[in-house]
Amino acid sequence: MAMSRAGRTPPKERNPTSRPGADTAPRPRVAPLAVGLLALAVFWPAVHNQFVNWDDDKNFLNNPYFRGFGGGNLRWIFTNFHLGHYHPLTWVSLALDYSFWGLDPTGYHLTNVLLHAANAVLFYFVARRLLGGAAGWGPVFAALVFAVHPLRVESVAWASERRDVLSGLFYLLAVLAYLRAQQEGPKRPWLAASVAAFGAALLSKVIVVSLPVVLLVLDAYPLRRWAEWKTALAEKIPYLALAGAAAVAALALQPTGVAGFAGHVAVLPGLRLGLSLYGLAFYLWKTVAPFGLYPQYVMGAQISPLDWRIVLSAAVVVAITVAAVALRRRWPAGLAVWICYVAGLLPVLSIVRVDPQQYVADHHTYLATLGLALLAGAGLAALPGRGRGAAVLVVAVLGVLSWRQTGVWRDSVTLWTVALEGSPDSAVAHNDLGEALAAENRLAEAIPQFEAAIRLRPNHAQAYYNLGRALRLAGRLESSIAPFEKAIEIEPAFAAAHNDLANGYAELGRAPQALEQYQLALRYEPEAADTHYNLGRWFQNQGQLEAAIEQYRQAVKLKPSLADAQNNWGLALDTLGRPAEAMERYRQALAVDPRNADAHNNLGVSLASAGRRAEAREEFQAALRANPQHRDAAANLARVSTP
Repeated sequence: MAMSRAGRTPPKERNPTSRPGADTAPRPRVAPLAVGLLALAVFWPAVHNQFVNWDDDKNFLNNPYFRGFGGGNLRWIFTNFHLGHYHPLTWVSLALDYSFWGLDPTGYHLTNVLLHAANAVLFYFVARRLLGGAAGWGPVFAALVFAVHPLRVESVAWASERRDVLSGLFYLLAVLAYLRAQQEGPKRPWLAASVAAFGAALLSKVIVVSLPVVLLVLDAYPLRRWAEWKTALAEKIPYLALAGAAAVAALALQPTGVAGFAGHVAVLPGLRLGLSLYGLAFYLWKTVAPFGLYPQYVMGAQISPLDWRIVLSAAVVVAITVAAVALRRRWPAGLAVWICYVAGLLPVLSIVRVDPQQYVADHHTYLATLGLALLAGAGLAALPGRGRGAAVLVVAVLGVLSWRQTGVWRDSVTLWTVALEGSPDSAVAHNDLGEALAAENRLAEAIPQFEAAIRLRPNHAQAYYNLGRALRLAGRLESSIAPFEKAIEIEPAFAAAHNDLANGYAELGRAPQALEQYQLALRYEPEAADTHYNLGRWFQNQGQLEAAIEQYRQAVKLKPSLADAQNNWGLALDTLGRPAEAMERYRQALAVDPRNADAHNNLGVSLASAGRRAEAREEFQAALRANPQHRDAAANLARVSTP
């Protein structure tokens, strides 16, 4: 009988499933930290970006409803379909940002970057489960390919795409909980957590609606749950119920009667299919070669289903599909990834959704290309040790490209200048660049941009309106009238255009026409505080002071920060011989705008009339501190300073 020798241990059995490089696998705690920190480093420049005039203005700067957690704010957050989207959890996160940062864009961008870094870490853990513990550096590489790829820039560096990174967080939590349920258990609690996370993801952005398909694919490969397919299907019922409700709601919100390119596509199902195939090929190509990325990709309205780009894309998509099916037994991962890729993009392809501005967008790839990153990780795991050097080079190149691409979103002028480099025929880009230039008072540069937008899209009401405003600000009042009139001709309910046209008529002395336009503006937008204010000024100039006061009252009710309305209200009261009430209005104006020189001066006049010369002197001095060129305040100060 053989005897064992003391102090000897049998040699370790070699793991038959280990892969090359597994002996140098990263430490489980260090790897996710490194992934998160690298994602933070690559996208940190985004923290210094500004809000841009592409949805950021509509979502944040001109939207008071998300600012806080009052009853009215919460009601709006959970019931609105702002810009055609329902994502209340995204609004909750933005309301939290406002609570901490106000309207400082730094905080909003910081939250986006932190959420993306968290997603990178979560995806690392998903990759570990899907690639296996013996995959070495594969999960790290997969997570970094996802995290630092330039296609991620739009989702992270654009404040309005908070919904991408937030829905991504819940999506990855749902996948991770599902894998935990299937691989370790206990099953029921983890499945419940997965369904709850999926619900949260849908309330952040509906694009995650394809998750049930992804989970079914995972059941087939790599989980190989063939023997329990009935159980696997039954588990998807709550996911499918949530996805179905979200999909119906999203389709109900699709715009109808869209003009221009989108209208052209809407009536040509063959073109919609062709553009969908183009999108699948485009995103795949940009994943492999992420160069020439732009905020917009515009295709001419005369595009045909037989365009060479569409034909070539269709051939590529068909070839990949045929190859994936043919190789499904030898390489099941290929078919699994391809199905998940198509399913992830389906909600944003032209066959389902027609975007009036563009047919593809970088941010659509945020979750759809996760499978491609997994393939990259699996490829590294299968390579010899030298493959890690190539992986480091790939990550470095992607990181540098993303760092540079993040700068595209620095401000509105930069954004639209770059957009026009890629899409010189984009009417949207010309118009929005003009808006950005006009905001910087670069009117001579802005006006040609609006004119270019109109040449490209003759029915572009917003461009006509912007042109009218720019001409008026440039002192060309007579020339501004025609663009405003054209904007209204194209879009009769364009309330802001009615208001600005009324202002122009009023300055030109065409009082009856001005009144008519103010009334039309308020018919289409009754809660427009600025229009109430402008109509109040019109009544005041006509000597109809009680009517003016009523308009100022409405303006202040709708917009309490409107100091000029309070000041003019005070002037009307002074004219009516009600000085005590007038002084209260001036003080209200100064409460919201302490540097309002006119309000200081007018309050000083009222105080001087009441014999309170010392107080009046202080107000005139305050007016001059706010505006040293205020002639009335200087003259009034001289009067009250004379013994």
